[in-house]
Amino acid sequence: MKTMKSIFLSVIMILSLASFLKAQIKFSGYFSFEYLKSQQEGVCPDGTFKNLSGGLLAAGTISDRLTFLTEVQLRLNENFTLRQAYLNIQGSDSLNIRLGLFEIPFGRFNRLARPSENPTVLRPLVFHFFPFRWNDLGLCWEGNFSVFYYSAFMVNGLSVDQDGYLTTAAQDINKDKALGGRLGLRLGEGFEAGGSIYTGKYDSDGSKRIVFEGVDLIWVTAEWEVRGEYIKTIYDHATSDEKMEFDGYYLTASMIVKNFRPFLSYQHSFVPDYLVNDEQAPALGVFIENMVKKTRLALGFKWEISKNFFAKFEYDWNKEKDVSIKDNALSVQLGFVF
Repeated sequence: MKTMKSIFLSVIMILSLASFLKAQIKFSGYFSFEYLKSQQEGVCPDGTFKNLSGGLLAAGTISDRLTFLTEVQLRLNENFTLRQAYLNIQGSDSLNIRLGLFEIPFGRFNRLARPSENPTVLRPLVFHFFPFRWNDLGLCWEGNFSVFYYSAFMVNGLSVDQDGYLTTAAQDINKDKALGGRLGLRLGEGFEAGGSIYTGKYDSDGSKRIVFEGVDLIWVTAEWEVRGEYIKTIYDHATSDEKMEFDGYYLTASMIVKNFRPFLSYQHSFVPDYLVNDEQAPALGVFIENMVKKTRLALGFKWEISKNFFAKFEYDWNKEKDVSIKDNALSVQLGFVF
């Protein structure tokens, strides 16, 4: 109930400020649901419709250099969540400041994870290292100079829940502020490569550090799109002095044939040895001592039925190196944007 009240008050405050300042407001949104069918040892052996979710965004221009954006999301059987709520101060191409709650500019997928913004149905395995659609409260400096695109941020930082899984808390749990950023190099209109980093303390004493390092790329032509990311996490184990290190990557290639986009994706990552439900899994747990290597080969397509409607079909071949589980899965996703 407190979460609902906080979200409601935050949105009302931003919209009231925009109304008072006579801002031009534009609304947009998205909606999707899925059909999942797995092998007998998977999560949905009998097949089921699930993952009904949607979001609403309100963006507005308050003045020539001051804009805002707020986004709320709802998933079936869950409360509304406030995904973003920030003011944006545009100084120049090289100076753009965000203040408030925003998605962390680490790599590319974290900021392009809405169903309509990527070809696959399931998120890549490696994105279980940190919270899905990772956001936090703080400030962010973004801009570009020539062929360089950069982001730098200071936020409260990740913490852990009662079970030891990484999460974004409503307030800072220690005196340490987390820092990070991304530096990208864009060559022409279709190719960009970048490197990202995040570092912060996740415990209340400020003694346990976690670091994420990443490399990402995207290459787009009139007929093809290739995107991929590599992420490494290094953290101090919660109950020992041991430093843990895990990594993973994905590479997705899709062909662009008008409004039809067949794709092939290869993913390789460390995952907990008990993990079967990849899509609903929590973020990394700081008590984990053992992980297994898992690969996923995904084949499918995304069909832009119209300007607002889309459909995706995906089949995943899952293979664990040290654990044998028959959990290959079929997933179909339908959605629209407005």
